[in-house]
Amino acid sequence: MNYSSLLFCFFLSFTCFSQDAYHQSILDNLSMNHNIQGGTFIFSDTEAGLASRGFQYGNASFRDNSEVNMDFTLSKRIVVTAAGNNAWDVGMGQETTSPISEGDLILVTFWAKENSSGSQVFVFAEDANSFDKQFYFSLNFTPDWNQYFVAFKATQSFATRRLKAGFHLATTAQDITIAGFTAINYKDAYGVEDLPTSFSPFNYEGIEEDAPWRALAESRIERLRKADLTVNVSDKNGNPVEGAMVSIEMQQHEFGFGSALVTCRFPGNNCFDQTYVQKIFNLDGEGHGFNECVNENALKWRGWEEEWLGTPEQTVSAFEYLNDSGVTMRGHNLLWPGSDFLPQDINDNLDNLDYLRQRIDARLSEMITQPRLSKVVRDWDVLNEITTNRTLEEAFRKDPNFDTGRELYGEIFRKVREMDPDLELYINDYMAISSGSAAQIARYKSFLDELKDDDVPFDGIGFQSHIGSVPNSIPQVEAIFDDFYQRYNKRMKVTEYDINAAVDEGIQAQYLRDFLTLTFSHPGMDAFIMWGFWDGNHWKANAPMFEEDWTLKPSGEMFIQKVFNDWWTEEENISGADGRASFRPFKGKHKIIVSKDGMTTEVEMLLGADEELNVVLGDVDSVQELDSTDFVVSPNPVTQGQVTLQFPNKYSTVDISIYDVSGKQVLSRTNVLSDEVQNLYLSAGTYNLEITTTDGSLSKRLLIL
Repeated sequence: MNYSSLLFCFFLSFTCFSQDAYHQSILDNLSMNHNIQGGTFIFSDTEAGLASRGFQYGNASFRDNSEVNMDFTLSKRIVVTAAGNNAWDVGMGQETTSPISEGDLILVTFWAKENSSGSQVFVFAEDANSFDKQFYFSLNFTPDWNQYFVAFKATQSFATRRLKAGFHLATTAQDITIAGFTAINYKDAYGVEDLPTSFSPFNYEGIEEDAPWRALAESRIERLRKADLTVNVSDKNGNPVEGAMVSIEMQQHEFGFGSALVTCRFPGNNCFDQTYVQKIFNLDGEGHGFNECVNENALKWRGWEEEWLGTPEQTVSAFEYLNDSGVTMRGHNLLWPGSDFLPQDINDNLDNLDYLRQRIDARLSEMITQPRLSKVVRDWDVLNEITTNRTLEEAFRKDPNFDTGRELYGEIFRKVREMDPDLELYINDYMAISSGSAAQIARYKSFLDELKDDDVPFDGIGFQSHIGSVPNSIPQVEAIFDDFYQRYNKRMKVTEYDINAAVDEGIQAQYLRDFLTLTFSHPGMDAFIMWGFWDGNHWKANAPMFEEDWTLKPSGEMFIQKVFNDWWTEEENISGADGRASFRPFKGKHKIIVSKDGMTTEVEMLLGADEELNVVLGDVDSVQELDSTDFVVSPNPVTQGQVTLQFPNKYSTVDISIYDVSGKQVLSRTNVLSDEVQNLYLSAGTYNLEITTTDGSLSKRLLIL
């Protein structure tokens, strides 16, 4: 090869592979406008390299264009003629050309515009194998060119080509142009807050302290979540008692606040964790805990049959333990109709509809009529994620009596309703809040419309709420809640709340506060349930409440502040000349304590609407002195957290309550059998154990070492 050829190859290499003017302009602008220096491009550092290495797929046209008078010179025009079944049915993007380490700070940038009226894309960065997202959010372009920036910290390490980023485009029919999609790795040189971002989690819509939605939500909470309570105090002769001290101490909310739980962590099961159990009932160190929870995986079809988290006996015992401890339990789920979530024999027999029906019927019967489980689970996610999991729908499309195959879902609801007419039956999905293009949400609504129009007996809609790296607009979430509530007139619950780890912890706390407040204020909502509360047992290792070492997170502090302080009732009032003392407490379970002149009467009540409560001061006619020797608590002191209570045969069961040294109730159980083992899981200390029978009550001192 001669000298001229070598020189030509040198210049060709420099032209093809050195950083081009567009990428240099990005660095120059970042330096000039944001004082950001350095960084390494992780896709390519030339427009030609981006064009040659990028991927594109799906039912759309992709046309390369040349551009003038812009920082970039190449663009791609994409025309999607019709929305797909999924946003990702049409896509384009890049794969990394170098590895990324966990914690690396990445800045993605691109230019885009719409060429027709209306556009919607999903911008993403994800693991190429697992599809776990670093960020994922919806974006509408404008007719003018705009440059966009997305900054995030990598939550895991990625080998070369393992991180993919780009756009999902099958959300709607659209004509758009995208240019200059590239990304820079700054390692640990800066913080996320130092980089420009067009979609800052610090600026989600509705975060403002004076945002209009806040005052409206607080007004609804006052109206919907509280009730008037009048306590009428009288003496034994029926005369009003003036000057009595009337105290109200809230014990539990009517509204459900809770988490998904892992059943193997409960007493007697194979991954028992005493701290995990204690935290459920004592999140704040003041004895306040969850009141409505759900299993994570143990009741799912495969989880139950394959015994992922223990035997069915162990799973049911965990549910009974929680129910006995005052936690209402939901069942999740009866049917998740995608091939990945069905037992293998179902997938092997998709052409045999008789076999499928027999297996489905057996599944429903086993779970709904299970003698012990049916007593403690009164609320089921009957269908889970039917919008994207369509294996059974497609199989039953071959039924000559069906048109779509979705008629199967009506059959299932009716069978469950016939088995147990009093069950609350829900449909659960991540569409609308967690993800979903306009086309997917429209499909979800069309499926729900079919059920509604066919008078299928479902009672509620569960909103999975796995919030991404760019939190949803609060007003938009409110509009979605309103839309589904007005359209279907069903009860609703937030069933699976968590948030992406890429969001700043302080913003996670603010967003939980706002999402929680909106949910609690909505007239259609009955519960807010996290999808795990501890990093040590969370599918994304970023639970809302506790670090793996049980350190309380900012969002956990916010949850406690709202649920057990701002929305909690502990008040005192003095009865007037008419013996009346008035309150407006939050709805739920309350202890009412009335005292005067050394006499005290305590009453527990459930407040669900405006009510008057009549209390007779000093009314002890029904209480007899019991012989303390007839009631034996052993062992006492207790070192393992398990005791038994023995009492005379004349009592079939008794009720027990345990109070700490401050007089605060820390445990309450009803219908306790003699010699029945009681798992206490209380901190070391001295307690009073109150035993209540049909003849009266007595207290015993209990010492836990």
